[in-house]
Amino acid sequence: MKKTLLIAALACAPTFAAAESFQEAFEMNRAMYGPDHVFTWNGNQYHTNHEEEMEARVKATKANAEDLLAKAMAKNKEVGELGFEWKLTKDILKDAQAAIDAGEYQKALDLAAQAKYHARIGIQQYHYAEKNWHLAVPQ
Repeated sequence: MKKTLLIAALACAPTFAAAESFQEAFEMNRAMYGPDHVFTWNGNQYHTNHEEEMEARVKATKANAEDLLAKAMAKNKEVGELGFEWKLTKDILKDAQAAIDAGEYQKALDLAAQAKYHARIGIQQYHYAEKNWHLAVPQ
C-alpha cells in the first residue's frame, strides 16, 4: 500500500521542477496555467504573462492605444526587414487602428499587443533559423 502511494505521489509531482532554463519553466507554466499565474524558478517568483500582455494593461485611452500600436508597427517593420513577418499581423495592425478610430481603446490595446507579440516571435524565429539552418539541409 505504501509503495502504491509513493508511486502515485511521484506520478503526480509537478513537472516544472525539471525545467533547466527560465524559458523552459516559463513555457511549461504558461502552457499548464495560462496567463496571470505565479511560479517559482531558482528561488524567485515570476508570472506567466508575456511582456505585450503587460503593456496592454494600461488605462484604455487613445494615447496609450496609439503608443502601443506605434510600438507594434515598429516591431513588425523590424521583423519584416528580416523576412520573417507573419502574414496575419498586418491585418491585426489594421484592426487595431480601426478600433482606435472607433474609440474602442481596450480592443486596440489588445490587438496591438497581439501584433507586437507576433513580431517578437518572428524575430526569435529568424534567429533560430540563422543558428540552425543546417538542420534543413538534407543529409
